[in-house]
Amino acid sequence: MNILSTGNEFVSIPEISTETGGIGSVGFIHQGFRACIELHGSEDCPLLQPVVEINGQELPSSYMQSELVSYWIPRFNIPSPELTATAIIFAPLDRRGFVYALTVENTSNSELRVRAGWRGCWQSSSHTVSLSKPMSGSKHANISFQGTSAAVIEFRGHAPMFAMALASQEAVPVRMWNPETGEEIASSTEQCLNASAGSQVCYELMDEYVLQPSEKKAIPVYIGIGLEEVSALASALNLRIHGWDRMLAGLTTWLDKHTIDASDERLKRVMNVNSFYNYFYAQAMTTDTEELVITAARSSRSDSCAIYRDRDAMRWSLPAVLQINWTQARKMLIYALTTQLPNVGLHSRFINGIALEPGLQLDQLCAPVRALHTYVQLTGDMSILFDRRVQTGINTIKDILIVQRNPASLLFETLLMPSGEPSQYPYVCFSNVLVWRVLLDLAALYERIRDVDRTDEAIAIANKLRTAIMEHFVVPGPNGDIYARAVDLEGHFELGDDPEGSLLLLTYFGFCTHEDPVYKNTVDWINSSYYAEHKCGSRCELASKTEGKQARSVLGVANELLAGHTEEALEFLRRAELDGGIACECAEQGTGRAISGMAYAGAAGYLAFGLRLALNGILPEAASALMTRRPTGTLYQPPPEIDHGSKKARL
Repeated sequence: MNILSTGNEFVSIPEISTETGGIGSVGFIHQGFRACIELHGSEDCPLLQPVVEINGQELPSSYMQSELVSYWIPRFNIPSPELTATAIIFAPLDRRGFVYALTVENTSNSELRVRAGWRGCWQSSSHTVSLSKPMSGSKHANISFQGTSAAVIEFRGHAPMFAMALASQEAVPVRMWNPETGEEIASSTEQCLNASAGSQVCYELMDEYVLQPSEKKAIPVYIGIGLEEVSALASALNLRIHGWDRMLAGLTTWLDKHTIDASDERLKRVMNVNSFYNYFYAQAMTTDTEELVITAARSSRSDSCAIYRDRDAMRWSLPAVLQINWTQARKMLIYALTTQLPNVGLHSRFINGIALEPGLQLDQLCAPVRALHTYVQLTGDMSILFDRRVQTGINTIKDILIVQRNPASLLFETLLMPSGEPSQYPYVCFSNVLVWRVLLDLAALYERIRDVDRTDEAIAIANKLRTAIMEHFVVPGPNGDIYARAVDLEGHFELGDDPEGSLLLLTYFGFCTHEDPVYKNTVDWINSSYYAEHKCGSRCELASKTEGKQARSVLGVANELLAGHTEEALEFLRRAELDGGIACECAEQGTGRAISGMAYAGAAGYLAFGLRLALNGILPEAASALMTRRPTGTLYQPPPEIDHGSKKARL
């Protein structure tokens, strides 16, 4: 089944069927659970879908057409001889909920009686941190009568945990039932419907309408998420007060202002779809504490859901966010250097910074410094360098980094490779090149604040490290000297490459040029038939064997874009289906259809960033306005202004 995704800071809607327009699940990040919580429909009935009946016959969805408005808002169109139905799903910025608006138009020459509205089923709830697990508890459903009727369902354990409310624009008949017990409540009652955690609670908000020729009727439903039924209903009613058309216009305007321009329309679409997916799915506001968190994914379809990695957040997601919203990128940096600082460099953590998968990964330790330099270089925002939280974070990373340095060889050791697998040898080439790069980044940052001594110190260490890299990592290869993947200090080495930290990126980091013979030999060997069975990396190789199809690493494609090997990479992306247009870890070589690593927000950001550089894309006005600021001799400059437009009382 082909799917689309949308959402905002609070709500993720990761599974929208292009065949029926049905929403398979809705999720949100919960700080107390340190997880992504998702509400799921059943196999037979999605969580929510539009329904249109003419003369008692449901309008078939076999001819349904789907598209993305402004690269992020799913819209569906169902044509028929008598009537055209259009449905659009969107989540307004900074709101605890979303809107699904159905519009029906009589295209016949006579009066038409239509029954239309919404139907859905909440069957299960899941708790996901990498692995998705069912939640225990019970569901309590009732019909509220505040203004108009609304279906409200609350999930309880020993106390209320969360709730969902569906409110219509006008008063319509509401029906809720449990298909297992046959119990049912309707608008005329004030009863409560109870169901166990895995049992279905079905609901329907539908009414009959008489449409004259050419008459249109909008039938929106407002879905609110909350910590219990009152807050969920209030969220839905707040959406209704603002009106779906005004909120849609506001969101569309925001998206258009944050769209990256490029001449190739096909690749422009790939770039912006992944850019917005990364923006909304690599970060979130927690429902229970309303705090910003960063995560590798916000869908239970991903095994990276609700986990934090420095690499994903700082090297993949943040540069993509930086392309469209500088202020948000700054917030991400502060989060990484405060909440996530105590365990910085460990392979993965929970969203509150607690270690999830321990083990130091050198490239992850470097990621926040690389991100800070990228941010300052693009924005010119010097104020962040005077933030005590940032200074503490950078000093902590430096102290941990120095501990990894071998005083004899001057190389830096790691436990884990960029792929996350344990390294056979303690010194990894890509990771040491990245250390060299961030040492130069630190020198540039120190120079900006006129710290001459630390600038000279960082440059001196970087120069010594470069010499050590060339001495220890350049080894004999099949066609001349190449860079080894990992080495020890006793003459042993391992050849190979990781898409998560590829040797192709040595030119991108400025360590060498494309004409460097050792680099050329390394690239030739990586692309050779001898190395073909390992080209995709271990995860893609496993996926390829499992699916029986030749796989290609989408992360590897992004590496090629950054390294300047663009021709083949761009051609692949023009034909690639990916995961409904979203980057994944591995895709079929021929069609580009996703094989594994679906719903990967970090990879989406990495691909969007690589595409923007390869296409020389034009940054949106919202992310380039500060470029008019002229350099001055003043050390401190105020931070970028925060856009509080979404906080406006009336849209």
